Amino acid sequence: MVSFTSLLQAKQPFFGTFIQSASPEFLEASGYAGFRFAAVDLEHASFGTETLVHLIRAGEASGLSMLARVPGLDAALIKKSLDMGAAGIIVPNIDTPEQAEEAVSLCRFTPEGIRGACPGVRTNRYGAGGPEYYEKANRETVVIPLIESPAGIENFNSILAVPGISAVFLGPIDLSVALGLNGNVGDPVVKDMLLSCVDKAHAVGVPVGALSMDSGFIRELFSHGLNFLAYGIDTILMYNHCRSIVGELDQIVSS
Repeated sequence: MVSFTSLLQAKQPFFGTFIQSASPEFLEASGYAGFRFAAVDLEHASFGTETLVHLIRAGEASGLSMLARVPGLDAALIKKSLDMGAAGIIVPNIDTPEQAEEAVSLCRFTPEGIRGACPGVRTNRYGAGGPEYYEKANRETVVIPLIESPAGIENFNSILAVPGISAVFLGPIDLSVALGLNGNVGDPVVKDMLLSCVDKAHAVGVPVGALSMDSGFIRELFSHGLNFLAYGIDTILMYNHCRSIVGELDQIVSS
């Protein structure tokens, strides 16, 4: 398994998806298929950290770098997710640089932050990692603010300048809803905002990722300097594939 930090440092585009189904089998299959990362969605999924640890194990077994998308700036949940072995945290609804600074602090041990420490957790191999674990965790733990509102777009440059963030991630769905577009991520206003953010991040050397399933727009994102892509959500991928199969079968039986 390659760390998410290493994936970013390689400066080559890479792909993954979001996980809401709690299916370790899907994670393993996606890793074997060539995805490089997965983000377990603790914001919208029905499960919690008891399931997260098993999903991280499954993802790691197939070579995925595993992230956790937490519901917000929740110190306890961020700490537990990292203790269970998440390579990093995606924090939604980051609208200001102060919120991004708080996210960094919650993911880092002293003196860089306020993350609570315990030597017996999974990510420290239950104590086998030794005292160097804390420095290594501060160096390798990924902190990714999720920008998904007009306020976040407005403050984007100042968020990019926050020390300690590893990358930024762009959320088109919430942005489109906030703009009164009812989830229409294909609206030109949404696309222009996202491409502008990719340009800004690329210009200052901050890695940037985004969510999309639109092949044409994905091509535009990468042409503007996108570093990594989350291709949809596992539940949507399964639904779309099943719908395609049903369409093919309907054609067969009706012909």
